[in-house]
Amino acid sequence: MKRVIGIGLLALALALIGGAALAAKVVSWDKAKDHVGEKVTVKGPVVAAVYKPKIKSSPTFINIGKDYPDKGRFTVVIWGRDRDNFKTPPEKLYSGKTIEVTGEVITYKGVPEIIANSPKQVRIVD
Repeated sequence: MKRVIGIGLLALALALIGGAALAAKVVSWDKAKDHVGEKVTVKGPVVAAVYKPKIKSSPTFINIGKDYPDKGRFTVVIWGRDRDNFKTPPEKLYSGKTIEVTGEVITYKGVPEIIANSPKQVRIVD
């Protein structure tokens, strides 16, 4: 019986360690530009959030740290096709909050961003 418990605890420990190894590294919004091409979690304050239904693909832009058009900002983009995945409109849900968003950092016109397809990628910190 002790051996079964010991093996069970060992399996649990290995699973937890493996899960931690897969967790994305947390970086500040102003350091996201240094992680282009990497899957990370970016943390920072939402300074503006806007839905643009008349623009192609109806994006929602969530600007972190600095607002558009400042090239020093970090942006979370939620495409119109993914808005239904969010129970509350993202521009209302995240406005004025500090959030963490997980995904691959890419750039658009020199500005780092993450495309969020699911609310599971975004967490309100405070």
